[in-house]
Amino acid sequence: METSPKKTGIIYARVSSAEQVDNTSLESQERYCKEYAVREAIHISQVFVERGESAKTADRTEFNKAITFCANKKNKIDYFIVYKVDRFARNQDDHAVVRGMLKRHGTELRSATEPINETPTGRLMEGVMATFAEFDNNVRTERSKGGMLEQIKKGTWVWQAPIGYYRPHKGSNLAKDPKVAPFILMVFEEYAKGTYSYELLAKYLAERGFKTKMGKVPCAQLIEKILKNPLYCGIMRVWGNDYKGNFEPIVPEELFIQCQEGYKKKTLQFNRSVNNPGFPLRRICVCATCQKSLTGSSPKGRKVNYAYYHHHKQDCPAAKFIPRENFEQIFVEYLNELSPGAKYEKIFKAIVLDIWKTNYKKLDENNARIRKDMERLEQERQAIFELHRSGKYSDDEFTEQKAIINQNIYHKRQLLQDNHVEEFNMEEALEYCFRFVRESSKTWLRLKKQSYPRLMRFQKQVFPQKITFDGKKFGTTELSLVLKMNKENGANKSQLVTLPGFEPGFQA
Repeated sequence: METSPKKTGIIYARVSSAEQVDNTSLESQERYCKEYAVREAIHISQVFVERGESAKTADRTEFNKAITFCANKKNKIDYFIVYKVDRFARNQDDHAVVRGMLKRHGTELRSATEPINETPTGRLMEGVMATFAEFDNNVRTERSKGGMLEQIKKGTWVWQAPIGYYRPHKGSNLAKDPKVAPFILMVFEEYAKGTYSYELLAKYLAERGFKTKMGKVPCAQLIEKILKNPLYCGIMRVWGNDYKGNFEPIVPEELFIQCQEGYKKKTLQFNRSVNNPGFPLRRICVCATCQKSLTGSSPKGRKVNYAYYHHHKQDCPAAKFIPRENFEQIFVEYLNELSPGAKYEKIFKAIVLDIWKTNYKKLDENNARIRKDMERLEQERQAIFELHRSGKYSDDEFTEQKAIINQNIYHKRQLLQDNHVEEFNMEEALEYCFRFVRESSKTWLRLKKQSYPRLMRFQKQVFPQKITFDGKKFGTTELSLVLKMNKENGANKSQLVTLPGFEPGFQA
């Protein structure tokens, strides 16, 4: 009798901060993954543990080791097991790239707590999870960015000090490095004379003993980087805006300006955005012929200004000036074509919610039991206090019993924290997402009036890549997950599986 070959897998666990390393998060992740492996009869070849590294990118030490291990044909790994999809990646692009890399080596991704597999429904669920992982990460980033921006507005540089500056102590603002700052000033003074190229200036400084932070001689690329960095004249250029630094600059502003190409006879302006709210499509639209980004401008007429979208340079055979109103109207019509219909939205939500409720029913029941245990433990803790007050417990006995109860309560809270996924309101989240894509054109027009930054984020979410324009209409481009599936299903309805019992309600 032939026996089926044994399935093999590896486990990857990760926490993103040093604080999480100290608690039981890693242990619980590994425990869940091992229990999943036992249920699925998967033999675990190795466990990879990432301590305190973020999943914003795929550049992680243990993660790369795990990928390399799976890529080795001798290991023959069938499954890459994680506690949750967001442990694998918090960026949809990284998720797709690494997922494809594993698949080429015969390794499939599996989550111990989420229903992902190679079926159409499983792939849909994986895409949804990857999308929400990136959404959650973006929210965290926005919060962090807000705190950093407050410091920047106060004139404090919050990133690593560039060469020529240092921090006297942790958390302090920049200060001039007395040994290196004179060399930085020399770079600007000599370059302003117009007698040195980047390469010759690098040799000039090397001859005078200037070295990088790594102890190497300077190169032409470093000289160019220094000359173009406004931080040396006290200007912090951050996220498209300029802010005055609250630290002593190394170079006078006038000298910095003299070294900038095209900056002569100009002064630096603060809080001037490089974006242009009047032409929100100029950064995401490219010419279908030359693949160069389209720009926008408002040439002055005798009485009024005329706004146009056009090529930056008119050397393309398809170059033309298109009135802004006409161009944006074509874009709005394009969004209408992409917006998912009510039928598709209802099926999509029904499938995701059905999967969600089915697979997390056990977690709901388990959480209910944990909460009852916590109520019982709270009653026991009160009883211990009463026994101590009545004199039946000595101080030592009271301290010992209280510590045991507190430890048990802490353990139960950790279990609830591990199972917090089931409390996520999927229906509310789906409604929130579809609120933006249900009528994409109306959302775009509303955000255009209300908030330029939010409009830019919306465009990036809908169109991760540039959109081609052939002079008359917009062409195909990479879309966000929901719109991409909607567009594909417009041609092939079999891609989206309808749940039993829903068919009659969607008949024409």
